[in-house]
Amino acid sequence: MMTIKELIERRAALLAELAKPETTAERFAEIRSEVEKLDYTIERAKKDADDAKREEELRAARKPNGGAPAPANGVVFKSGNPTEEERRAAEKEEIEKRANALKAGNKATFELRAVSTAKVAMTDLASGEINPAFEQVGTLDKLVKIVPLQGAGAESYKAPFLKTIGEGGITAEGAAYTTAEPTFDYATINKIKITAYAEVNEEVEKLPPARYTAEVEKAIEGAWRKKLISQILNGSGNAELVGIINAPTTIIDADQRKTIATIDENTLDNIIFDYGGDEDVEGDATLILNKLTLKEFAKVKGSDKKRAYEIVVRGNSGTINGIPFVCTSKLAAFANVTAGDPYMLYGKLKAYELAYFTDLDVEKSTDYKFKEGVIAFKVYGFVGGSPAVYNGFMSVQKAAKTNVGG
Repeated sequence: MMTIKELIERRAALLAELAKPETTAERFAEIRSEVEKLDYTIERAKKDADDAKREEELRAARKPNGGAPAPANGVVFKSGNPTEEERRAAEKEEIEKRANALKAGNKATFELRAVSTAKVAMTDLASGEINPAFEQVGTLDKLVKIVPLQGAGAESYKAPFLKTIGEGGITAEGAAYTTAEPTFDYATINKIKITAYAEVNEEVEKLPPARYTAEVEKAIEGAWRKKLISQILNGSGNAELVGIINAPTTIIDADQRKTIATIDENTLDNIIFDYGGDEDVEGDATLILNKLTLKEFAKVKGSDKKRAYEIVVRGNSGTINGIPFVCTSKLAAFANVTAGDPYMLYGKLKAYELAYFTDLDVEKSTDYKFKEGVIAFKVYGFVGGSPAVYNGFMSVQKAAKTNVGG
């Protein structure tokens, strides 16, 4: 079995091969698949190593009396797997390390994944937590296909996809075979820099470390991700990501834009059956829409005056009559969408490829506005993205765009 060091070295070698111009599309796909498997294996190996180390520390510190109750002012260690309390203690230690790194003016690197923070009891007079606002960051960037390219040194890559296959024919003896060549194309994914900047008063440094770091990390990463989600949907492709809405016709045909002026009891069926190829009704597609558009579905009633749609909500996602949906504020709501702009998208979320060329880096400076006592934070990361499956998404508009003559 390979060690963590060997796994990381193998990943670096694959990424180096990936960056070579002679790497074929077929080999590119093989490397990408192997890197994804290595990422998972490395993450599991690190977790297992941490768990083993923590268990060893607990075993070494365990009292030699077979686990009998310790004196009232002592500490009782429990055997077996790490408890929730131990897990939270480990998270607290990690958060404090990040806080101290930021306070010292060092750069803190955050892995691009959902961040979880535990509530920690404080020993001073400061409150142990900050009351959160309503959720302001979506989840779409976590649901699309992730392509890890950190360390590859690449500026762009091409994601090939199949467009059509031919059809055989009846051939007379001795006649030429019927031409039935498949057609291919590719999506070009370029490296784009997304940044966010924030200033906070120096009094923030007086907050307990756990709360300080958690709030800075969550807010600044959230600002970065909000822009990323907007780009996945609306990016122009010109020094931006290629958004689903603006994908070139070589990837998504113009006839994949449907006009549905009214949300009624037939709307969902019209979307489902119009999507995909001629042979299948695709069963793994997801509806992307604004929360207020979801409300329009909830208001629809059939001839029996009962709700036409059974809606199950789980945060910003759920199902409409069993069809998955995810909400985003980056699409206009049905009630106020501009003519020609989509208010819903339907497709396979993994048909969008989101490449991470770097991790997300957060840096702090106390020099820029020293006199005002302001601490500046900046966050940046290099990503790229594009739809990478032929006609992988269908868009729904309320009305066609009107051309204004002049």
